[in-house]
Amino acid sequence: MSKIFPSAASLILGALLVFLSSCMQEQHADPGSSFHKGLQRDAWRTMAAYDDAVLKHREKLQREIPPGYWDPGIQRLHPLRVYTHRRNLVVAQHVTKGVEQGKYIELPVAPFHPKAAWFSRKHEVDGFVFRPAPGRGVFDYTRAAYPQYSK
Repeated sequence: MSKIFPSAASLILGALLVFLSSCMQEQHADPGSSFHKGLQRDAWRTMAAYDDAVLKHREKLQREIPPGYWDPGIQRLHPLRVYTHRRNLVVAQHVTKGVEQGKYIELPVAPFHPKAAWFSRKHEVDGFVFRPAPGRGVFDYTRAAYPQYSK
């Protein structure tokens, strides 16, 4: 029995080392998650790039995300500006007479999850009114009296 124990311990230790080394490798989004494609992935990449720059003290933390951190998928939306709202990503595309419009991209890890309503302001939050849009976790929005954020 004592001859079996050292090999079992080696096996367990080896399995533990393999598990820990796999945890330390770069993690990719679960293929079953919504992060692997579409605007949610692009929003996630934008947020990750900006958060990384903040953590490395290359940028100061602010709501508005500078254009240098926008993922190409976000750039294709031709934003006027991109900012965060409750850890989701807002892509402002038009501003007319004080009303901002664009895409609101929900990130499943964010604490706030918007609700869309076609003909009602019932689910208005912080001035945002959400409408369904193509893509998982993507909403068209309008926001009256949008806030001015300093750079």
